[in-house]
Amino acid sequence: MAPRFPCRMPADQPPLLKGELVDGHPTPSYVLAWVCRSKTLYRNLGGGKLGEVDDRNFSDVISGRWAELYDFGYPLAPMPYPRGGDFYLIAIFNRPNTDHLTRVRDVANDPLIQAARVSMGVDLDQSLESTLMWYRWPLSAEERERRKEDLVRLQQRSR
Repeated sequence: MAPRFPCRMPADQPPLLKGELVDGHPTPSYVLAWVCRSKTLYRNLGGGKLGEVDDRNFSDVISGRWAELYDFGYPLAPMPYPRGGDFYLIAIFNRPNTDHLTRVRDVANDPLIQAARVSMGVDLDQSLESTLMWYRWPLSAEERERRKEDLVRLQQRSR
C-alpha cells in the first residue's frame, strides 16, 4: 500500500523534497501557498481599494512588484493560481535542490518567501497568514481530499 502523502501540511512542517523515497514511493510535488478569494487578492494588490486590480491585470501587477522590489529573477517569481473561486498564492515548490532545504527551515524569515508575500499583497492582510500551508500539487488531489472530508462530515450528521 502506498504511503499517504497528505493533501495539506502546516507551513512549519515542510514535506520532503519532490522525488525523495518514502517506503519506496516518491514524494509528490507540494507548494507553499496562501489561499484567498479573488476579491481579497484584487483588493490587496490595489492597495486596499477594489477596482484598481481585476482578473485582467492581477498577474501584471504581481510581476511588476516582483521586478521592482526583488533581485531573485523571474523563474523564482510567485505564482497566483486560480482554483474553484480561490487563489492559491504560491511562494515556492518542494523542488529537489539544496536552496529549497535552507528556505523551508525558516519560512517566517526567508527572503524569497517574504518577497512572495509582499509581491502578492499578503503583507496587507494578516488574516491570510492562517492559510499558509503546504498543498499537494496539482491541486486536484487537494479538491478530492476536501470532497471526501465533506462527505464524511455529511454522513456523520445524518446518523
